[in-house]
Amino acid sequence: LCDGVLAVATLLSACGSDSSGDSTQYAKVSFSVSDAPVDSMSEVVVAFDKLELKHENGNSYIIDVDHDDEGNDYQQLDLLDYQGTDAALIITEHTLPAGVYKEMIVHTKPGDMNWVKDDDTSGEYDLKIPSNKLRLGGFEVTPEDDNTVQGFTIEFDLRQSLVERGNAGKNGYNLKPHGVKIVDNRQAASLWGKVDFALFDAGEGCAYDTGNFVYLYPEHSLDDYQLADNFDPLDEDFNGEIPVGEYVLPYASAAVDESGDYAFGYIPAGDYTVAFTCNAVDDDPIQYDSEIIIANPENQRFEITLDKMQEKEFNFNFTL
Repeated sequence: LCDGVLAVATLLSACGSDSSGDSTQYAKVSFSVSDAPVDSMSEVVVAFDKLELKHENGNSYIIDVDHDDEGNDYQQLDLLDYQGTDAALIITEHTLPAGVYKEMIVHTKPGDMNWVKDDDTSGEYDLKIPSNKLRLGGFEVTPEDDNTVQGFTIEFDLRQSLVERGNAGKNGYNLKPHGVKIVDNRQAASLWGKVDFALFDAGEGCAYDTGNFVYLYPEHSLDDYQLADNFDPLDEDFNGEIPVGEYVLPYASAAVDESGDYAFGYIPAGDYTVAFTCNAVDDDPIQYDSEIIIANPENQRFEITLDKMQEKEFNFNFTL
């Protein structure tokens, strides 16, 4: 097998060689995982097993994750250790056919190898990944003349993807693919900055030490009423309540810490609207919450442009 990659439909026969009659182009790729944190959790542990990649040519390619430092054939990671631009490399320099991959399936280990720890209850709970698979979107691998490794980051927005099962998580939690994105590092940007402490309780229904978040929306020229909180209208438990009028769901959201800092690590370059709110306590990842006001205070929304492979600093300042 070439670089440890198995093609389920057909074996890779060349993997970058000049075999006669093989016109397929190849490229080296790597995959990392990173995270945007979730309210109240101190640990979110996932045991990664392998990636299954479905090419538009009809073939599926399965890549085992790198062995961990102890020689295990999986990587058991606390996602909260890899926030902002920090990332954990789980697959290194594997060769794949270039082209469009329609789907990535993240395979995880079953059973008690996945869990969360909840600060609010001081409890540890099972983390269930249905069928031990996260079915994600697609991405494109492009051939490189200089043997460069094309890096991708699997970015977990846990405020969208981590869901309680039962009352107060007593039945554990589910990790779902909603809010998990594949980002090409060459096309990615990062955003970070500070929020003025005076904004923490300056808005409607706000308490100083809770509910302080920054929301990021794709596009410019959005009206105030269009900025929705996190919810998932495709979830089987969605209750059907949606905002009045046309709405835009956030691409991601980030907590503002006690020092006033926030950060987004792996964001596709482009135009965005960024907004601060001080009352986004317990933003439910499935249900729309009409009590969450974005922006709050209402003047704390702005248009920004993120350039690929660049960091951008944007600060929220208190104004009357």
